[in-house]
Amino acid sequence: MPESRDPATGDVWKRYPVADAEAVAAAVARARAAQPAWAALPVHVRADAIHVFTQKLLARRQEAALIVARENGKPVGEALGVDVGVTLALAEHFAKAAPRFLRARWHRSTMLIAWRKRVTLVKEPHGVVGVISPWNYPMFLPLSSAIPALLCGNAVVNKPSEWTPSIAELVKECLHDAGVPADIFQVVHGAGAAGAALCDAVDKVFFTGSEATGRKVAQACARRLIPCALELGGSDPAIVLADADLQQAASGIAWGRFSNAGQTCVAAKRVFVEAGVYDAFLAALTAAVRQLTVGPGTADDTDVGPMIRPEQRATIAAQHADAMTRGARELLRLEVPPGDCYFPPTILVDVPADSRPMTEETFGPLLPVTKVRDVDEAIARANDTTQGLSASVWTADVTRGIAVAQRLHTGSVLINDACTSAGICDVPHGGFKASGLGKVHGELGLQECVRTKAIAVDWFQAWRQPWWFGYGAQHRTDIDAFLRAAHSASLMDRVRALPNVLRLVFSPSRKV
Repeated sequence: MPESRDPATGDVWKRYPVADAEAVAAAVARARAAQPAWAALPVHVRADAIHVFTQKLLARRQEAALIVARENGKPVGEALGVDVGVTLALAEHFAKAAPRFLRARWHRSTMLIAWRKRVTLVKEPHGVVGVISPWNYPMFLPLSSAIPALLCGNAVVNKPSEWTPSIAELVKECLHDAGVPADIFQVVHGAGAAGAALCDAVDKVFFTGSEATGRKVAQACARRLIPCALELGGSDPAIVLADADLQQAASGIAWGRFSNAGQTCVAAKRVFVEAGVYDAFLAALTAAVRQLTVGPGTADDTDVGPMIRPEQRATIAAQHADAMTRGARELLRLEVPPGDCYFPPTILVDVPADSRPMTEETFGPLLPVTKVRDVDEAIARANDTTQGLSASVWTADVTRGIAVAQRLHTGSVLINDACTSAGICDVPHGGFKASGLGKVHGELGLQECVRTKAIAVDWFQAWRQPWWFGYGAQHRTDIDAFLRAAHSASLMDRVRALPNVLRLVFSPSRKV
């Protein structure tokens, strides 16, 4: 059963009924009935509702942050700054950007065949969009898709993680209070079966989660020939070059890896350091991590909270054990309070390339650091993964950093920062390879929420098209001339073809 449980204590403070397949189908049916009226509203009306939503959420920001901390385990301040803060920023951005994006655009074709046409490109909503969202950032990740979808005229049915249901309910209340109709944004609770039922009913699916589940979502959508957008995590590399500010790099990587107890898709999960500064970087990183306080997310002085569930902790423990069995060493392991969900923030060195922390996504506070000869080895090791979500490069030479970034097989690269690529709302975010399909944020994120239709109008209604029926030897000769005029590399050949082209264009075809 979906439940709000404090990872620090194990206390369950709220439970929600599971939506079975029939309930999910009924929710989608209500959304489908209401969606045309929502789409028919002027876009500025929908944008006004999202502007009001930001004020509703701002007024409840402390309540929202506390709910995230109690369900997810992260520090309240982190929830306030990241979860609430990014949500407010993305809502304001999309409310301003959507009206301009949705404006119909005139397209001037360069095709000779279309010289009589005026083409307009219009964007239409998919209809009912399903958003299957995760527990690690349970507010801004679902809304990264839901808000632009709503602005583009879609109805949205959100299936949040069964581990973070209460924050989804708060978001729903804020949207409804802001003027989004109840049937236009709905929340259905449940686990995998509810998500599968949603895939069987909606017109498009946005999914954020594991690669294994993402493949199932993609297969379900493929069976129905509906589109999906998938963000499936990554094994993100951080490359520390010899000229980097090592204190800055250590501080940034420590935050990027251990914030949210390491449960961040774009966290630095494998660090590659040039040999000349390896020891100095390890000293700086160890000093930075040693200062962290591990405790419950509701405590004011906590830097790193518990992991969300014992099952997640067990996965990280197994990855850690695999590395140790293969010869890795612990450089640092912090003390943690008692509890089933705490895993000590740990730095590993001498980690074999074929060990689980180097070949799988490590979704927890475990950080392997590897010495490399030079930047070329760092890039090769960084790209040696089936995933490609994000990366970071740490260097004093920004030009060199950009050159390195261009060689990395990831959807985004940060230079001298960590994680924030996922929160820059006007820049597309999404991965390569097994890290997913499609984008959120920016104009490409809006494009995921619409279908583009081309409307071509012929301005000469009384004039028959020259390629219509009325075939014959002369018609074939004229068509051949048309092709030469349009495509021949010889200017003289084009000129010689013009009389036939003019006859083809201006002489009426034989009526059929």
